[in-house]
Amino acid sequence: MREVDDVDAVRMLNRQREYLVSISCGFSLPELLVVMTTITTLIAILLPSLGRSREQARRLACASNLRQLGFGLKMYAIDNSGWYPVEKLCGNPQSALTGSLFPCYVANRNIFYCPSAPAIEPYAQSNEYGGPGGDSVVNTDENWEASYISYKYFSITRRDTRMPLPLRLCEYPHLLKDDSASRRWLMSDWVRKHVPVFAHLEKGGWGGGRNVLFADTSVQFVRHRTPGAF
Repeated sequence: MREVDDVDAVRMLNRQREYLVSISCGFSLPELLVVMTTITTLIAILLPSLGRSREQARRLACASNLRQLGFGLKMYAIDNSGWYPVEKLCGNPQSALTGSLFPCYVANRNIFYCPSAPAIEPYAQSNEYGGPGGDSVVNTDENWEASYISYKYFSITRRDTRMPLPLRLCEYPHLLKDDSASRRWLMSDWVRKHVPVFAHLEKGGWGGGRNVLFADTSVQFVRHRTPGAF
């Protein structure tokens, strides 16, 4: 009887060994290559979709920032006879805007910075696109102290040749109030006259556009550069 048990035990061990061998050798080399190719293809398909989803989330967060800035400007105007803050030029530094809104009307400094700003930071820093260079649009302590933000503000006293504002010289100063025409641009994502990209890109880097805050505090994603609505 003991011999029978020993034989059964040996058979069981052999079956276990064969099973383990079958697992370790379950895929042939061609099969492994097919699996690896399939995985690589799936990654190549999914990565652009994930990138677009992340950019879509950043665009929505940016639109929320601009809408909150619009509400802050409206509240500021209520306390200042309907007038918005006025900057000298349409671009950094924007101390009149930040000083007027923060912290009384906009309590969080992060709202002044677009989540997609790092994508256009190299262009803001460059002097190759019709500007002096050295601009910065990302959220750092140094930028905040210097009133460098991500957005352009359009209530200004003097023309800024870096900007594609389709206004005649006689239309300056360009001062905006809380009763300005609803389709007037109040703020927008950063832009410069000859920069070839927008803050929010689409289709793998081609196309895209920028979020625009209008005088009625609505926010719209605009794909064209100079719609003549300033």
